[in-house]
Amino acid sequence: MHDSDVALVSGLAPGGDEWDVWLNLPIAAEMLDRPLAELDASVPVGARHALSWARSAGVGDGADATVIEEVLRSHEIFVEELFDALLDRLGFPAAVDPEATGSSNTAE
Repeated sequence: MHDSDVALVSGLAPGGDEWDVWLNLPIAAEMLDRPLAELDASVPVGARHALSWARSAGVGDGADATVIEEVLRSHEIFVEELFDALLDRLGFPAAVDPEATGSSNTAE
């Protein structure tokens, strides 16, 4: 089972360009029965696509491709932590928890 071990992150840019990157590469390579070196070789291209996607969303101006590559090559027990790190390094703002701020979407 690869519940929180691995993730395929996909994006679609406004121009229609699709991209994807794997998180937790060693586990992805094992799961896909592909050489780790093959997946690792796709990291620089994936990082550039992710940065382009973030910039098209109006964030990521201060992001660096090398830092994104480091995140893509990182390993965490729970892949959700890598996903959060990827969004953070791409420059996306932290999500706001409406329950923590006392906001409610229900009408009274």
